[in-house]
This record gives sequence, structure tokens and C-alpha cells, in this order.
Amino acid sequence: MQKINQRLALIVACFGIVLLLLSLFTGLLQQPWFVFLIALWVFVFSSCCYRLTSFFKTRNSLDKFIQRDQENLLLFTLTGFFDRTHGPQWLVINTIEKIQCHDDLLSVYSSKERQLSVSLPATKAEILAYLDSLFTAREKQSILIQ
Repeated sequence: MQKINQRLALIVACFGIVLLLLSLFTGLLQQPWFVFLIALWVFVFSSCCYRLTSFFKTRNSLDKFIQRDQENLLLFTLTGFFDRTHGPQWLVINTIEKIQCHDDLLSVYSSKERQLSVSLPATKAEILAYLDSLFTAREKQSILIQ
């Protein structure tokens, strides 16, 4: 997620440079739609910059995205420009066969040929440590966690 956020911020910054050059060398800054476009760019760029801060990672801990109840694993995804979550997507814990962890990504595979993936603001080690605390010893034996 960090690499994607860095690339998005770079792309949005390039659009900002283009908007700045257009405002300097043309009369577009006098047009209301262009001023609105610049305001929209400021909003999107501030969102991209916010996602690169440690404050973003602190506010979006793993327990906000991965939860469980008695029988289900609940996965939430991050949507929107700032900290809005979407979900939950859920899987019955007894049907989970394999969980793959990567930096910024968690993929859960079910015996019912269902797969869920969520992007997370965490490293592979953080995700593995959180999953270790989430499942019981019996559940860890039946689920392959990589």
C-alpha cells in the first residue's frame, strides 16, 4: 500500500505541475471551472500526502481491518479519500484453508473456492503477528498461514 500511495502522490503531483504551468502561461486561472479543478487537485493531493504519513498508519491499525466473531473472519477495506472503510467481507473460519500475507496485502482462501484480498497499511511481519493473536491454537493447525 505504501508503494502504491507513493506512486499515486507522484502522479497527482505531476498533474499539479501541469495545472501550475497552465495557470502561468494561459488565462485559464480566470475561468471558474479551472479554479474548481485546482481546488479538486488540492483535495486529492492532500489525501495522497496524508496516506504517506505515519499518522495514517497509526489511525488505521490492523484491528480496524481484520476482525473476528465466534465463527467468522471479517475483512474491511479502505475506501475513499481519507479513512473511510468498506465492508465487511466475511468468511467462516472453519472453511479457511490458507492465508497468504505480503507487505500491504492479505489474501484468504476458502475451501468453498472463495478468495478475499484486502490491502492493509502494514508489513508482512505485522500482519503475521496480528493473525497469530487472532486465531486459536487449533485454528492455526488447520489453516496454512504464509
